[in-house]
Order: sequence, then C-alpha cells, then structure tokens
Amino acid sequence: MSVSTPPASAPARENAVFSAQALRDRVRYSENLRTYIPLLAAIVGLSIYASANSDLYLTSGNINVLLNSVAVLGLITVGMTLIMVAGQLDLSVGAAATLASVVGAKLISSGSSTAVAIVIMLLVPMTIGWLVGTIVVTTGVQPFILTLGLLSVLQSISLIQTGQRPIPIGFKLSELDTTTFIGIPVAFWMFVVALVVGSVILHFTRLGRNAYAVGSNEEAAFLSGVPVGRVKIILFVLSGLLVGLAGLLLLSRLGAGDAASGQGLELDAIAAAVIGGASLLGGRGSMFGTFLGVMLLGVIANSLTLLDVSSFYQRLVLGGLLMFAVTATAIAETRRGSAESVADVFRRLTTGRRSLPSTNGKEPS
Repeated sequence: MSVSTPPASAPARENAVFSAQALRDRVRYSENLRTYIPLLAAIVGLSIYASANSDLYLTSGNINVLLNSVAVLGLITVGMTLIMVAGQLDLSVGAAATLASVVGAKLISSGSSTAVAIVIMLLVPMTIGWLVGTIVVTTGVQPFILTLGLLSVLQSISLIQTGQRPIPIGFKLSELDTTTFIGIPVAFWMFVVALVVGSVILHFTRLGRNAYAVGSNEEAAFLSGVPVGRVKIILFVLSGLLVGLAGLLLLSRLGAGDAASGQGLELDAIAAAVIGGASLLGGRGSMFGTFLGVMLLGVIANSLTLLDVSSFYQRLVLGGLLMFAVTATAIAETRRGSAESVADVFRRLTTGRRSLPSTNGKEPS
C-alpha cells in the first residue's frame, strides 16, 4: 500500500519562495559589489591622477563641463540598459538622437514654437523605438541586425535634411546647457532623474521584473505568461524617449542641428552599460552600475583632454575598454554556467540562437 506525501502547507511554500528570492538577492548584491567597487576605485584613481597633473581638473568650471558632457551619454545609456536587461540591443540610438536634434533645429529655424519643436523631438525617436520593437516582435528579426541597418538610414535622413550643413537656432535652447540648480548643471539633473526613474522601473514595477525574466530566459518567461512582445515594445519606446531628451541636450549644447553630432554615441552607451555590469545576453544590469560606467567614460575623456591627449587615442581607450568589458562579462557568465563561450555572445546578437521564435505579436493568454 503506497502512502502519498501530503502537499506542503501554504506557509511552507511561501517561506520557500521567500528563501529562494532572498538567496537570489544576496547573489545579485554580491555580483553588483564585484562590479561597483573596481569602478569606484578606477574613477577615484583617475581623478587623483588627473588632478595631480592638471590644475584645472578640480576647478568648478571643469567639473561643470564634465557633468554636462556625461548628461547626453547618460540619458542614452539609461535607455540602453533598460533594453539590454531584456536581452535586446539598439545600434541606432546615436543616429536617432541626431535626427531628433536636426528635426528640432529645422522646426525652430522655420518659426515653429519651441514647445512644439520639443514635443516633436521626443516623438520622433519614440516612434522609431515603437517601430523597432514592433518589427522585432512580429518578425523575430534580431534587433542587432535591424538597428544596424536603421543606423545608416537615420544618418542618411539627417544628412539630407541638413544638406550637410548645421542648422543654427541661436540661443533659444541655451538655458538647458547653461542653467544650474544648486551649482549642478540642469542637464546632469536630467540624467539623475532618468537614473532614478529607470531604477524604480527595473526594481519596483512589473515591467522591470518582466524585463529581467525575458532577458534571463525568454522562452521560460513566455511560457510563464509574461507578455514578451509587449515588454520589448514598451522598453524600446522608453529608450526612444530618453534618446529624444539626449537629442534635445545636443541641440541646446551646439546651438544647431548637426548631422554628425551624435556619431558614436551608440557604442559609447553600450560600453558604459556593459562596464557598469549589464550583460549583452540579457538578464543583468542596474542603474547604479550604468551611472558608474558613464562617469568612468566621462572622467577618462575629460582627463585625457586636460592632459592634451589626442582624441584618436581617446577612441582607442574606449574601444579597448569595451573589448575588455565584453570579454570579462562573457568569462564571468561562463563560470556561472550561463554562457558557453565568448562566441555565444556574438551568436545571441546575430542569430538569436537562445531566443524564442516569433510569436507574430501574439501574447500568452
């Protein structure tokens, strides 16, 4: 005669779930510390070295320049982190920010009100993000490949709209670049607000939990009832909103819509996000790590400029950091058993080997 084992009581199941969640939180906290401490040490070390070799580094003027310079990249990186957590990637964000600034410049220079121009500047990249998300969800195409092509399309549109010449707007948006609040540039405050909102989304909302689930295991998330397609589209639209804000800051800083203004921002954003602990495979990333990654790149660029190092060497340093961060991330994930090799990163980005086949936009009921 067999004796069946009685099911666990509700309190026991709840305790088990709580214990598992607490264990995951402790593991994530430990992983974050291993990322944050070296970044903080690098920022402090570089700052000490730069201040020792340049009397200008710690001046209030240079600090404001540094904070202003990281604001544009920071806004784009916050959006990049959101979509990377869900296992997505967008290589068109720099070109989209440029197009937003060009559209705003054309509107303002043609006599449109500044408010209308700003609204349209935000809507343009949000629409692009919605389009990318919709195509990714309905066709199953990898965003890495899709946005690589979109990058060229948007760059061409910006060049056509400007005629390869900047479109000046005078000082109509200069307040965004020059105004400070308690001594800190307003542009940097915009970055800080974006970080806080992004952190709330990732850690305290269903959208954030679903984003981590999709990035960790898209198939399991789909089978668990997570609206995978909806999550991706919303994240791409949110990223587009932040790209639009970055385009607004670009326009205010330059005082003109320039087709080359956002060139290279997409790689800088990916580098900052990965350096801050986000994974190209999805499932990992935090806004504090993003903040540290952006600040590290900003400190490096600012320090090299003050030390009179050529911009060509600055790009060399950035490329080397990105290569190191991607390789280190892949090795760490291999040790955790979540990746096969460095080559798995490339396969994920280009072929979607670990992604769920297209659902034609349908969500689980």
